Amino acid sequence: MVSAGLSPGHIGTVCYVNARLFDPGQDLDVKGGIRVTNGIINSLGPKITAKSRPANEQIVDCKGRLLLPGLVDMRVFAGEPGFEYKETLATATESAAAGGVTTIITMPNTDPVIDDAALVDFVLRRARDTGIVRVAPMAALTKGLAGQEMTEFGLLREAGAVAVTDGIQSVANARVLRRAMAYARDFGLPIVQHVEDAD
Repeated sequence: MVSAGLSPGHIGTVCYVNARLFDPGQDLDVKGGIRVTNGIINSLGPKITAKSRPANEQIVDCKGRLLLPGLVDMRVFAGEPGFEYKETLATATESAAAGGVTTIITMPNTDPVIDDAALVDFVLRRARDTGIVRVAPMAALTKGLAGQEMTEFGLLREAGAVAVTDGIQSVANARVLRRAMAYARDFGLPIVQHVEDAD
């Protein structure tokens, strides 16, 4: 909706017509439209056209463009905290929104490394204050991304971490990784492992 010049919290009903509706999760790929009321999709399909809409509804002609559910970027290296000169959560979310991404999953490769609950909370608060898309942080699997000592999975999960990873480094210590997998299972916390030999 933002690309159509409407604010995300637009009040009223808008019909997006003449679009290719694509949602692989619903096995949908048709030409049609979407009706949005007060920012919420209330109907979609091939029967929503410029001619079928009530006169009081605003219309946006999509000119055959693709409309699909928001994308999720699972590997975002936002610079905040510590590398703000590269990118902030505000600029990362702006870039994401411009590309149709509605959720970003951030990596813990920051300074300091996102390896404790307070830093997970910091990322979520900054995202809430400055971001324009959803932000879900991954926390470090090991302290300082060093691959030796596990972080506190339960506290990280409770603080809002959606997964644990050591970013672009593999956890080479099989004993640490095996133990991490057992703990992660107990907390329902996915592990994202970069699979590459250090040598």
